[in-house]
Amino acid sequence: MSDVSESADLSAVSGPGPNLAQVDPPHPFKAALKTLVIAAVVMSIALGLYAYLGQRPPVASGEVLSVTVYPVHNETNNGGKADTGMAGSTEYSDQVLILAKIRARNQTDIPLFMQDIGMTIKLPDGSEETNVAASDKDMDRVFTAYPSLGYLRAPPIQRELTLNPGQFAEGLAVFNFSISKEQWDSLQTAKVVVEFMHQKNLELAVSK
Repeated sequence: MSDVSESADLSAVSGPGPNLAQVDPPHPFKAALKTLVIAAVVMSIALGLYAYLGQRPPVASGEVLSVTVYPVHNETNNGGKADTGMAGSTEYSDQVLILAKIRARNQTDIPLFMQDIGMTIKLPDGSEETNVAASDKDMDRVFTAYPSLGYLRAPPIQRELTLNPGQFAEGLAVFNFSISKEQWDSLQTAKVVVEFMHQKNLELAVSK
């Protein structure tokens, strides 16, 4: 019977571990590639949110139900003084009164707080002018000064009003611009602007 012996050369398996300098280092572009992938994912999410939020309907809708343009031509006579021999002169000025019946509606599920109502016009040269709707007292003065407009009188649209979900406000707004009727007819654009607190304005195109 033969003896079977098993031996191990300890010197072959002992000693220091592998030389770390011989291990391949991380590829320099792997970290950059990972960063680019993360950035692309974040950008895709951001663009998706922007597209989703940007497609939400406006908080309010509305329309300009009717518009009447009333031109006013004023002549002011500056009388001369006889004792000095100064001749009198006449000054001319033009303006237009815009009487617009407006409706604004809350189409959200939260209350909307109306702040003010104005009109913005863009003149042929590209400049813009803005006028705030006349107050209730000023509206009374308009109909007193121009009784021929009495047939257009209607309850004014209220400002500083809370519109609950689904509720609408309707009424008359009167605006005044120091331009002639010819200038009004040549405007580039005209729009009624309904201002809301903490929300985008509602802009309603006005036909000339």
